[in-house]
Amino acid sequence: MMSLFGRFLLGMLLISISVQASEWDWRMKISVVVKDQPLETVCTILEQQYGIHFSYSRNIVDLSPLVTINVQNRPLKKALDEIFSPYNISFARIGDQIVLTVKKHPTATINGYVQDFKTGEKLIGATVYSPILHVGTMTNQFGFFSITLPQDTSSLTVSYIGYEPAHLYSGKNDKTPVIVALHPKSSLPEVIVDTIRPTEQSTVSRLNVSPAAVKSMPRLLGEADMMRTIVALPGVSGSLDGAGSLNVRGGSPDQNLILLDGTPIFNVSHLFGIFSVFNPDIVKNADFYKGAFPARYGGRLSSIVDISLKDGDMQQYHGEAAIGLIAAKAMVEGPLKKDKTSFLVSARRSHTDMLMNDLIVNNNTESGPESNAYVYFYDANVKINHIFSPRDRIYLSAYIGQDKLSVKWKEGSSDGGISTYSGDSRSNFLWGNYTSTLRWNHVFGPKMFANVTVNYSQYYFSTDYKYNYKPLNSLDTGILSGKYYSRIQNAVAKMDFEYRPQPKHTIKFGVGGITHIFTPGVSVFQDNGKDQPAVDTTYGDVTSVGQELYLYGEDEWNAAHNLWLNLGVHASGFLVDGRFYNSIQPRLGIRYELPRRWVLRGSYTHMTQYLHLLANNAASLPTDLWVPSSGRVKPMFSRQGSFGVSKTSRRGMYAMSLEGYYKTMDHVIEYKGAASPFNGAGKDWDEVVDIGKGRSYGAELLLEKKKGTTRGWIGYTLAWSERAFPSVNQGRIFPYKYDRRHDLEVVITQKLGKRWELSASWEYASGTPLSLPNASYEGINDPSPYDPPQNDPILDHMGDRNKYRTTPMHRLDLSATYSKKKRLWTKSWTFSLYNAYNQQNPFFYAIVTDREKQERYLAEVSILPILPSVTYAIKF
Repeated sequence: MMSLFGRFLLGMLLISISVQASEWDWRMKISVVVKDQPLETVCTILEQQYGIHFSYSRNIVDLSPLVTINVQNRPLKKALDEIFSPYNISFARIGDQIVLTVKKHPTATINGYVQDFKTGEKLIGATVYSPILHVGTMTNQFGFFSITLPQDTSSLTVSYIGYEPAHLYSGKNDKTPVIVALHPKSSLPEVIVDTIRPTEQSTVSRLNVSPAAVKSMPRLLGEADMMRTIVALPGVSGSLDGAGSLNVRGGSPDQNLILLDGTPIFNVSHLFGIFSVFNPDIVKNADFYKGAFPARYGGRLSSIVDISLKDGDMQQYHGEAAIGLIAAKAMVEGPLKKDKTSFLVSARRSHTDMLMNDLIVNNNTESGPESNAYVYFYDANVKINHIFSPRDRIYLSAYIGQDKLSVKWKEGSSDGGISTYSGDSRSNFLWGNYTSTLRWNHVFGPKMFANVTVNYSQYYFSTDYKYNYKPLNSLDTGILSGKYYSRIQNAVAKMDFEYRPQPKHTIKFGVGGITHIFTPGVSVFQDNGKDQPAVDTTYGDVTSVGQELYLYGEDEWNAAHNLWLNLGVHASGFLVDGRFYNSIQPRLGIRYELPRRWVLRGSYTHMTQYLHLLANNAASLPTDLWVPSSGRVKPMFSRQGSFGVSKTSRRGMYAMSLEGYYKTMDHVIEYKGAASPFNGAGKDWDEVVDIGKGRSYGAELLLEKKKGTTRGWIGYTLAWSERAFPSVNQGRIFPYKYDRRHDLEVVITQKLGKRWELSASWEYASGTPLSLPNASYEGINDPSPYDPPQNDPILDHMGDRNKYRTTPMHRLDLSATYSKKKRLWTKSWTFSLYNAYNQQNPFFYAIVTDREKQERYLAEVSILPILPSVTYAIKF
């Protein structure tokens, strides 16, 4: 047991230590030396060496910035002022601790728009930056910005690629939005932005596809195409013959939300996927998301393509016109009232039917000399932009586009040189989109921006036919006619808000409602033959209405100097036929910057889709039907996680990104058996489909050269896509039709002087899954005595689903553009060569029966051989 004297000595020792620990004052001399260490390390050193304790909240005081300090024998107060002042940190002594807080400064909020000096076109993604404070912001999709800074900040730098930077004085609080007009660089004939660029200050995996990148790509039959440029990116696949369908990370075409000025487009293809519906001459900006979806987007599982059209020149009239081998187009824009109202009108139409006529007629050996076919497409856009006040403006836009295929043929049969019957048939196929959009922008205050949108969109498909049949050995004749059509309509009303309390925070929130109207396949048949009674043969005339409501909130937060977060949640509900579904979808995106321009990215997202597409098992066709979720078929649901790393060279010349992903999909559907393109979807459509699960995973590599006269990228994708259904393939997992193991795309553009630009793209893709029969046998035919003689049918027994693979596909496209500037206009010639070495890539496969040779074989059908084209364009 310790003696009383020992206890006394121990107590005096503790008191002495306590007194020494608290015996410091502001005049004591300190020394501290650190290099590239966080501020927090400086505090730790002072605590350990001098017994000075710091107290602070990590949510208020940021001690993560790296600092280099060399303080030698300086008074404590002066040393701390020198260390903390550059980082807006104040300090005070309370007891034996130093409490750290953020200095309170008067602030000013600057808000406004960044636009082109000559045209008044708003610039999306322009940077507003304080070089002293090293903070900044970017303009949104309407060119609006808001930034709050200390009131004594001298000036801001406003910049945009292809424009001369401008300076903006921060000044005092001003609720009236300012207009910052940037001048295009005089050395550039037009504004050229980076080819494919990630958003620098955003945490999400957003790729920006510029119109300049689209126009520099090799052109199919002289036409530049936005969707074909997106298909050339890693993680995206489509048909090699043109733009084709958009399949992102193993998803189906219906799982992509494609927006045109905020309005959904349900079918983006012209001429069965050879071209897309977007005229590149009027596209201002396109953002593409394939992961880390922001909370403001919902309703699809795989990707978002958000396309914004030009607003129209507020100062002067100008336009473009071009004519090529397959289409002619024109665009004009200008002011209705200078600095107040502008308009933009564009139109495009194909003018040749040789391609489809040769395909149909030459492959139909039974067609007579009067058989023919033609196909064409057209589309048109109109947009009006009106400024009511510095705080208010409206946008009114509309789109119409349609494809038409018309086929006519005559047929007949003879026996011993004597005709037995004759017939002729005519068929017309129509499909297209209608959209209309009304947007109102309002600035509530320096920090609050709002956009109200009302839009309508419709996709439709219809076919009508007439068949005249006359047998020789009977007085009976047949005059058959019919019609089949399907349609989906959307009406949307939504309000989106953007609040920027400080440069490190951008809060977005909103609410919306959508009315979906489904008419999935109505058929009408009529027989006008001799003595035929009138019978109502309409079936499948079923219309469903679905009501969708949603709200969201998201926060883009610069949590630390090198850490960006995008946190959000999307909540929605869907009411259809008395059933109600709801979904809570969290979203998370992370971006972390490492030294030497290395960046780590990660994301985890939930997505819900209330719409389904009844698609033919073999290919995506205009006849595919949109249907709502039902009692048996629940909404599709996906979870996706991704992680990636990227690196940019010192001067931004080169960039590299590598990303891996894993995605699961629930409640996906598949036809139980073979499906006819004109089946329709009656009340019991969900009885002919099976409900299953899917998963896709892979890795994507993108290498870019972003500056100089030679630019381009190399994209490589290694991917798997699998599905499983209880009654398909005996319940076993099988590769889905969009499973493409390897995909390699190389794109190069080269400028030669001021007038020539050359481009080339080469793509290689491994084969896609294919189902083939493993046995066949002859059936029994029971023909009518009035019908011509027919061979007995051959019945196939199908093997495992998608057990086989098509042959690999590859193609080289070349393009050269010559431009010359005249006094009043610029003219250009574009020479392009599609499929330069005439690779016969299969468009589809068919099993052919040769009864003379008594054999069957699998035939590859190719539709696009080597195709040269010339396009002449003027811009005034």
